[in-house]
Amino acid sequence: MNKFPTEINFLKGIDESEIPYILNRENTNGIIYFDVGFPVDVLNACDYPKLTLFSEAVAESGWKDIPWDKTSELCALHTGGLGVSLISSTSLSTPKAMELRKKYDWCDREWLVFRISMIDEEYENALNLLVDCLTGTDFHDLKRLQDIANELRNDIFASVIPDGHSFASMRAKALCNRSECVDEIFNGITQVYTIQSLAEKDQKENAADFRRILEKIRSSGCFIHVTAEDSGIEKLNSILPKFISQLGLRHPAKKLATKDEDFFSLVLLDGQKKDDKLNEILATSGQIGFAAECMNVSNYDSKFCPAEEVCAHWLSNNLLWEKLRTIGGAYGAFCHVDSVSGILNFATYRDPNPLDSCSTFESCLLEASQKDFDKDSVEKALMGYYSQWIQPTTPRGKGSTALMRTLYAIHDDDRERKLAAALNVTPEDLRSGFKRLYEFSQSPSFKNRTFLTGKSILNKKVLSTGNITILPL
Repeated sequence: MNKFPTEINFLKGIDESEIPYILNRENTNGIIYFDVGFPVDVLNACDYPKLTLFSEAVAESGWKDIPWDKTSELCALHTGGLGVSLISSTSLSTPKAMELRKKYDWCDREWLVFRISMIDEEYENALNLLVDCLTGTDFHDLKRLQDIANELRNDIFASVIPDGHSFASMRAKALCNRSECVDEIFNGITQVYTIQSLAEKDQKENAADFRRILEKIRSSGCFIHVTAEDSGIEKLNSILPKFISQLGLRHPAKKLATKDEDFFSLVLLDGQKKDDKLNEILATSGQIGFAAECMNVSNYDSKFCPAEEVCAHWLSNNLLWEKLRTIGGAYGAFCHVDSVSGILNFATYRDPNPLDSCSTFESCLLEASQKDFDKDSVEKALMGYYSQWIQPTTPRGKGSTALMRTLYAIHDDDRERKLAAALNVTPEDLRSGFKRLYEFSQSPSFKNRTFLTGKSILNKKVLSTGNITILPL
């Protein structure tokens, strides 16, 4: 099992508060990976849809009196890249996780993270550039902001059909919990509508919103994360007090009290209600289709969770392959259990009959629940399942994974416990797991389906229902 030792230290903020300082000491061959994360959950829910464009523009619009092309040149000269990403996930409900959340009030939050890499000889120049970006960006170049909005709109629109399985899955999961909802707002079909609106808007309004957002999150504290060798960490430590002082950094501010319904309402298209199941058909101009279904299953801390994860792995490589790929003609069909959120996600890729695929998936669950598994089948399933726990990772990847585990209270003890239980799954456990999954699929509890398909695939009966959204692609 991959373990990435992580140190949690603290730096003194400008108000004497403690700034989380997360370290991963890795052999990076003289490269320093530096992250500073600001909480976005200090914002109102209505600001969240704007954050995708904001994250694209904040480091690409020029700062102070330096135009964007010159700042790009400076970043290329002194860094390995300056980027911005949005982070949202779900924390566990295990005793270890609850203990970590109680100890660290910055766990289980939503973040905007500035990421910069550098060779250790350039550490001072690189951090100075990051300071200039954070203090000097004012989005005054409206033409540049319009170009970024247009480029992002074109990129998102162009990705919907090639990545339809991802968009359908995000949409199906959107009402599971706040984290999945935020993911849909940032990256899903909801963002298709948002970016179209922002690109068509007067960029003076976007610039004013973005200045307000930047000021709010920059004044709301942060965490700092570093992946580097000892020598690089030592160099950074010498200038971090200056970095903190220049930016006025402090301990992360408290999360704004918002209701989950405030976020759920943002992903509902015209005519939808929160109580409605998102059994949607999203029509495009493409000639292919995608199906997705998600449903509640056992949580991470349940004794049934490991067996259900193995079941999902077996199903993807056996019955789904046979029924949906070999017979049904889909290019891909797969399912997996997200035990952190406690949901199972099924999806098809380039599917000629997407409207029938979810029913086929549920029939596969029923068939598997009646199958007599032997030890050889279980051993093969476990070998495939175990491989995901031991995949090689780059030093930067190790640091990024360790950061996510730290931010969302995923303790190695919990991971070891789940893996040990999974490796002891028996044929009877597998069969019982499929019975539970089939019961989940037939229960009246949470279950959503989303179909993203070309209009040419839809039949007259479906067209007459009116339960169709034509995407603006």
